[in-house]
Amino acid sequence: MNKNIYLILIFVIIATIFIQTFNFIGSERSILQTEQDKCIKCHENVRTQLSKSNQHSSFPCEQCHSMSIRNHTNDRHECEFCHETSELRDPSEAHYDFEPLNSEGCIACHTNYNVIINYSRPEFISYQIINDSGNWVISNFTTTGMLNLSYNALKSGENHNIKNVSCKECHSDIFEAVSVKGHAIVSGKDGTEMPYHNSSNSTSTEAWCLTCHNSKNIKFPDKLHSARRITCEECHIAYNLSAHPGNFYTTIKTVPRLYRSLVCISCKSVGWQIPKTTLKFKVHQEPYFDVTMW
Repeated sequence: MNKNIYLILIFVIIATIFIQTFNFIGSERSILQTEQDKCIKCHENVRTQLSKSNQHSSFPCEQCHSMSIRNHTNDRHECEFCHETSELRDPSEAHYDFEPLNSEGCIACHTNYNVIINYSRPEFISYQIINDSGNWVISNFTTTGMLNLSYNALKSGENHNIKNVSCKECHSDIFEAVSVKGHAIVSGKDGTEMPYHNSSNSTSTEAWCLTCHNSKNIKFPDKLHSARRITCEECHIAYNLSAHPGNFYTTIKTVPRLYRSLVCISCKSVGWQIPKTTLKFKVHQEPYFDVTMW
């Protein structure tokens, strides 16, 4: 009997040593795992997103996310740590308002991260053009009504899949306006589209956008991030394309910058009329582009 108990005890000791050895080997294996492997345990979805990226697919996690002494991430990392973003701070940059958002602003455009933007803008603008003895003056500029709008890109939500930016993803309303001859398409006095505004002269609608919203326009030497906030008169003055009577180019600066080009285009859209005394306009904002004149 004592012999049987002795054998059982020996077996238990051997089994215990075996189990402890197995656990130790397993823990050693865990210790030898790479930092990348540890990240992927919880963030397999991020690895999948990165694998689709043309820019960051070869980056290890720790290249962007520094590790703490406890071997876990201690910051969310800002894009500007590696990428120069100062160009976004120029008010002439079309996406100037995104700069304070830091990385959130970057991934909103450069990934499949979905951003829902709620905003308001006036429904109509109204103004007068007065012909004062050959001197055209803009007066009585007002905004009326309010459009409460919401933009949802319906992206998949991936914020590590860095990709090229498409203007249309965020500006579908402008593309719709262009399709019905709105936005910057202007007909000349003979009814044909003005050469500088003819979208068929470009390889794509997005390429046509950049003929005006060109961040590298040699006439405007400031360095911008992606696209220029430009108005009709700024471009026409810079390129000396056409002159307006009197101090029109001076008085249009009394109109808020956001609406100046709409003043120009709405006037052209009703047939290039020369005011005998006063022309009054009421314009529905894009993408509808409905102009009333009396």
